[in-house]
Amino acid sequence: MSKVFEIDNFLTLDECNSLINYQRKHSANDIDKWSLENHDSNWNNRIVILNKFDDHSIKKLVELVHYKISILCAKSYNENYVYPEFSNLVYWAPGMKLGIHADNMWIDDPEKAHYTSHRDFSAVIYLNDNYVGGRTFFCDGYEAKPKTGKLIYFRSGKEDAHGVTEVISGHRYTFALWFTKNQEKLFLTS
Repeated sequence: MSKVFEIDNFLTLDECNSLINYQRKHSANDIDKWSLENHDSNWNNRIVILNKFDDHSIKKLVELVHYKISILCAKSYNENYVYPEFSNLVYWAPGMKLGIHADNMWIDDPEKAHYTSHRDFSAVIYLNDNYVGGRTFFCDGYEAKPKTGKLIYFRSGKEDAHGVTEVISGHRYTFALWFTKNQEKLFLTS
């Protein structure tokens, strides 16, 4: 069964709007070649990796979010240490969706090596909610309703396999984050 935690108003409306504006400034959000069948086309031109910054206030906010969620994951899942592993800002256009998956393994081929097998925890912050669809759902039927500033976090493995329902209308913006117990995989910002 999914063990998903939700915190409303984790970010303020102003912080969410700042991150949306930063995403728009740094990504083409060109979805002409988007395809669920092609992993690269699914993400290219619509994400902003949050490791280098040209805005000090955004860098400070991202680092604070990394710190706070690391602590939440450690406390919620009874871990000594949890480190930020990767984060990005993601644009979702109408028609986009994502099927059931785990963030650290291939569900349909568990023995196959996965490129992010070191991920232990996943998180999403909804930066807006003025769209239809785009809900995060879990294989046990649990569904998180998007709300501006809301944080959800959960385990990255098959026990919390999840997906995103199709965005029907509007534009969905999220702050996606992953965390690890492996200090060697610490995500550094500059």
